[in-house]
Amino acid sequence: MNRTGEPTVEELMARIAALQAQNRQLTERVVKLEEELALARLHRFAPKSEKHIDRLFNEAEQVADEDDADGEDDDVADLPNTGLPGVESKTAKKRGRKALPENLPRERVEYDLPDAQKACPCCRHQMHRMGETVTEQLHIEVKAKVLQNVRFKYACRHCDRTGINTPVVTAPMPAQPLPGSIATASTLAFALVHKYVDGTPLYRLAQAFERAGVPVSRGALGHWVIGSSESISPASMTS
Repeated sequence: MNRTGEPTVEELMARIAALQAQNRQLTERVVKLEEELALARLHRFAPKSEKHIDRLFNEAEQVADEDDADGEDDDVADLPNTGLPGVESKTAKKRGRKALPENLPRERVEYDLPDAQKACPCCRHQMHRMGETVTEQLHIEVKAKVLQNVRFKYACRHCDRTGINTPVVTAPMPAQPLPGSIATASTLAFALVHKYVDGTPLYRLAQAFERAGVPVSRGALGHWVIGSSESISPASMTS
């Protein structure tokens, strides 16, 4: 307070900042509650055959209990050979892990023994490699990178020497979906798929970008979505 009892400029600015922060928190809370309400209504009025779509909180536990045939239990030991004829079970079958699709690219990661461990533990002679064991894992990696668009520029040295004023010619870039935006076509597709296919709110998508070390505001995401929607509108498709 100053001498007249009125708040100072610094105090007013601090109050404004606090109110803005509180407003952001309340806005995010409202968006979250609206989403939960919409999902609750969808779950309540959806047909019984569609209600399983909205198992949000215990989905992992439910699907794990329903179906464990994806191979996390494929290390079950076989029964010993007793010489007796086998009995076919009508109810239980040994379930193994499903093979990964053959069309996926394979990257070979090799693990070898250190040289000190390649000596035979019995006679200490050098052992030879007699085979390998190969197991496959599904690896999904999402990487963010920055594309540096380098446009080469050209000028005429002959005209420079003779004093003729000629323009500098710069190589053009391919047409961009959102000119002037930092988002490439793949980035826009990533945002649109998560927004419209997966139903991810923009504030959650912004949080996902933040966790990946790429801070993108919700406002920027909104511009991406609106701009992309306008660029692929029916009018632009027929033109």
